[in-house]
Amino acid sequence: MISGMRKRAGTIVAVIAGIVALGMIIPMLFAGSNVNTAAARLAVAKVNAVKVTALDLALEFQQAYSRRIQSGGITPDDIEVLRSEAMDSVIEGALILDAANKAGYVANQTVVNSAYEADKSYFSDEREFISALSNWGFTAKSYKEYLSRQQVIGSYPNVANPVEVTDEEIQAKFDEVASTQPDLEYDDAKDNIEQLIRYSKEIANRQTLIEELREDAKIRIYDPRVLAYRAMVDGDYDEAVKQYKKAIKQSPQDPYLQTSLGKALAAAGKARDSQTAFESAIKMAPEEPFVLIAQADNLRKSGDTEGARDLYGKASDLAGQDITFSPIVHGLVRDAYTEMGMDDEAAREEEKIAEIQEAARARWEEQLREALEEAKAAKEAEEGDVVDNPDEADVELESAAESPSVEE
Repeated sequence: MISGMRKRAGTIVAVIAGIVALGMIIPMLFAGSNVNTAAARLAVAKVNAVKVTALDLALEFQQAYSRRIQSGGITPDDIEVLRSEAMDSVIEGALILDAANKAGYVANQTVVNSAYEADKSYFSDEREFISALSNWGFTAKSYKEYLSRQQVIGSYPNVANPVEVTDEEIQAKFDEVASTQPDLEYDDAKDNIEQLIRYSKEIANRQTLIEELREDAKIRIYDPRVLAYRAMVDGDYDEAVKQYKKAIKQSPQDPYLQTSLGKALAAAGKARDSQTAFESAIKMAPEEPFVLIAQADNLRKSGDTEGARDLYGKASDLAGQDITFSPIVHGLVRDAYTEMGMDDEAAREEEKIAEIQEAARARWEEQLREALEEAKAAKEAEEGDVVDNPDEADVELESAAESPSVEE
């Protein structure tokens, strides 16, 4: 798992090329989940003898979601894609675990214990930490087991097939870089170049191992939401309907599952049932813009232009000012209006996007200005402390006087 979320660099436990680490889970532990232990252990897939649990999938999905949010906004349709990709990721991990188990390779417990203690240090005491773990369906023991599995997944590919970096490879890469950076010195760049080459080889090494393991693997996916999404992609709409209905039984209060079911039913030619599913979603989340847009899209495709227009307008009014999601909502509404030939309405949505982005830019500039002022004040205070201490000032002046000038 890509970390980068530690408070102190010294607590990062590297398992691939110095940047892949345990501990991405910590922000999620703070947020909580309220996943009960039974649900957490529910199998969503099986890879040979390795069971993939709902908790494994949830953690992988949450990390993918967090990374995506950091790089931009996300729509409900993207959620289905991310969940499917998360399933692929945990299956890859299970393939590596299975191979490691067969080879008798086990986790480095020193590394695992260090990661566990580092994660625990984020909390005021152990009780708070255990409570946070419990919200995700973990016990202290099962969390250590989880960390152990992640350590094996990260390290085993390079144990199975160690990577070597030769001086010739480093020199060749240096020559390539130096062609555009003539001032670069070999001795200064050597270590960084070696790390980059090693990391690139380790990534390729891992992918090669996974491809080899897939050839003879028995992979079974049980998660209905992933199966439904993949059926939709394949154009098997009846199967998608079947699987979305199963998913709804597991999560009956999820409005986005209802909208997904509505889309699948519409694609399967079941317009009346589709409308019922969209209406159920709106009853669950009447002020959720994406749910309204999904229903509006369905009405527009069925020919109810006025009904669609009203829902698009309501979604736009509810979009708010959040820079991550609001522009996406207005963008979807704008595109719908454009397709409906409502150019004036589309233009207003474009104006709303510009206003939100301008407000966000102004807030960022204000925060930057305040940060610069604080830094300037801190520097002036520090300089004032030096002047207030004449002994230290004299020492600095004497030191400066003894130093040769540039002209000399």
